[in-house]
Amino acid sequence: MEASTQTLWKPLLSDEDQNALLPEAHAVSYPKGATLVKAGEHSDYVVYLRSGHVKSCTQEPRAIFGIHGPGTMIGELAPLTGEPRTADLVALTHIDVLHIPGDVFLKLLQSNPHVHLALTQRLAKRVREMSEVQEESFLTSERRLARAILRIVDSGIGTDGKNGLVIAGFSQSDLADLARISRESVSGVLKQFKARGTVSTGRERFTIHDTAAIEALAMRRDRSLI
Repeated sequence: MEASTQTLWKPLLSDEDQNALLPEAHAVSYPKGATLVKAGEHSDYVVYLRSGHVKSCTQEPRAIFGIHGPGTMIGELAPLTGEPRTADLVALTHIDVLHIPGDVFLKLLQSNPHVHLALTQRLAKRVREMSEVQEESFLTSERRLARAILRIVDSGIGTDGKNGLVIAGFSQSDLADLARISRESVSGVLKQFKARGTVSTGRERFTIHDTAAIEALAMRRDRSLI
């Protein structure tokens, strides 16, 4: 029997924080594939992800910028900057969220130093991740795909199966968008991984049999495969 991987971070909002917001926030559920936010739209609410996973992405050019798991706040820049949304938010699984109005979100930051600090730390981490993504343009396709796979693993979306960590809901096109390489490159690298027993693939899913090998490849500085 498969079991979900444990959350890899502490939720930003406690149960008490969420309950305090409920009179003004709205609890909503979305099915897999639903779009919560569209790039370019003008809105200032913030999404707090209570369960499930969401990706932030763009269509032109196609790219996946982040994968967000339970306990994270998404779309918080809109009320802070007043600018249009820069990415789509799409449900990777069934999700439960809180829609927090922008003014309520700003009051939360002013009244709760713990949440303010935690959110600032997470924003700093995302800035660092975006910087790393830009640096990855100089890396090999193998290493970029390995790093993309680790970002998926770190999101906690995988389930522990009998033969390894099962990642569902990701096509080769999704992996290409996340790694910023071509689908053909993804296909070629996955063939190498499968030949070495590192991963196996199915329809919109793959299983990682050797996470250590993926981690080692992500850190290598030469062009060779494991």
